[in-house]
Amino acid sequence: MGISELHILTDEQLLQMSQEGSKTAEELLIEKYKNLVKNRSKQYYIVGADNEDVVQEGMIGLFKAIRSYDPRRDTSFKTYAEQCINNQIQDSDNNYTRFICISRDMEVY
Repeated sequence: MGISELHILTDEQLLQMSQEGSKTAEELLIEKYKNLVKNRSKQYYIVGADNEDVVQEGMIGLFKAIRSYDPRRDTSFKTYAEQCINNQIQDSDNNYTRFICISRDMEVY
């Protein structure tokens, strides 16, 4: 199936193809939802990180959403992806904040 033919498929069809190993379907989903990641990342600020770092964390969340989405659940992919993106950014913020709060005088074992 050519890339032009994939554009007419639904998200669920693209997700199924992606989960079955289609890199083209995965790339189309990433391209389609890239702006969602950028918009979500603008809502967060991570101390010591720039906006591109936040966007990258959001992209990790999108990858996780693509790989783990289950269409049998009663939610759309977009809603699921938004939650995965937000969770990933928040987790990275928590981990980064925890990392930078360690004093230089502390001994780490």
